Amino acid sequence: MAQSTTNLGKIHVFPSESLYNQFKDIIASNDLALLKDDGAYIVAALLGQNGYVKFSNGLILQWGSSDVVNRDTTVTFPVAFSILYSVVGAPKSSSNLSGSNSNFGIKSQNNRSFIANMYDNGNGYAGFNWCAFGKV
Repeated sequence: MAQSTTNLGKIHVFPSESLYNQFKDIIASNDLALLKDDGAYIVAALLGQNGYVKFSNGLILQWGSSDVVNRDTTVTFPVAFSILYSVVGAPKSSSNLSGSNSNFGIKSQNNRSFIANMYDNGNGYAGFNWCAFGKV
């Protein structure tokens, strides 16, 4: 599956909310505006269907979507973690799954990938969505 990227234009970092408010009306729609305070701010991002956001304190959030409907589907993270805290996922549905006999879980995980285990039972799964967070 090909990676898609979003043209972010420019990334503007403002040291205060009042300064951001002075310029927010002239920031282009494809630009990213970040408010830097004593906390973390975004230092890199890939805002595609399978993407991530890295923060200055090392935290990284990653997400993705898979159209594969197999047991033991391996997914590789866009960026490897140094510490992986958690991975969660949910099946996508191409039909009404209410009351169905279905199951989705993370079978195993490491800093570079995870294995999702899905049981469909003919209910119309169309793959799954996932998100993970940790540090780089």
